[in-house]
Amino acid sequence: RTRFPLSIHGVAASLGGAAAPDRAHLKRLRSLVDRFEPAAFSEHLAWSSHAGVYYNDLLPVHYDDATLARVAEHIDALQNAIGRRMLLENPATYVALGGGDEVSFIEEVARRTGCGLLLDVNNVFVSCTNHGWNPQAYLARFPLSRIGEIHVAGHARDCDENGGALLIDSHDRPVADDVWALLDAVLERTGPKPVLVEWDEPVPAWAALQAEVAKAQDALDRCAEDRCAGPQAVAGSA
Repeated sequence: RTRFPLSIHGVAASLGGAAAPDRAHLKRLRSLVDRFEPAAFSEHLAWSSHAGVYYNDLLPVHYDDATLARVAEHIDALQNAIGRRMLLENPATYVALGGGDEVSFIEEVARRTGCGLLLDVNNVFVSCTNHGWNPQAYLARFPLSRIGEIHVAGHARDCDENGGALLIDSHDRPVADDVWALLDAVLERTGPKPVLVEWDEPVPAWAALQAEVAKAQDALDRCAEDRCAGPQAVAGSA
């Protein structure tokens, strides 16, 4: 952190779960945050544990009033535990649980808790493709002023039982051109923001990863031409 600002990205708080975040987990997070003093800490809008069992996955939530109140309560608990504001990431989803609207839900969670947002542009493209939503319309309504960090990643293509497109947030390949285009559209409205290229496995050759980071940096440079210098693009894994 003496050379670069750090960003810590959590995957296990289970903010959408039925139970409050695990106290031992929050205590460990506080120790991590106190030790490394990251510029940002983020977590997912998802649940991953139930009745003491951790499922090692990011599972979808209902966008209803009961879930809204529960997620807000859990974010408050996490922010109090680590002593700082967190960023909440929009999910990549494959099934719609019915009712509610994702963007409105995220916006209200942020309003109630004061948390910032992590916009995963690949998740937007994946979810919109899977559910038949319009990604441009999704982003037009997204509370961009609350964004503290942006993620891009690669996704895999599959088919559902009806032969329709089914995208998987796989983090195992280059970022798709459609996702780069959405990143350009977002940065045009927000100005430069920290951008992370996610590539978890298999870890590619350095040249391949460097090429992806260069594309992200090009996007930042384009949007910063008439602005003061902004953040840099980096690569990482969750």
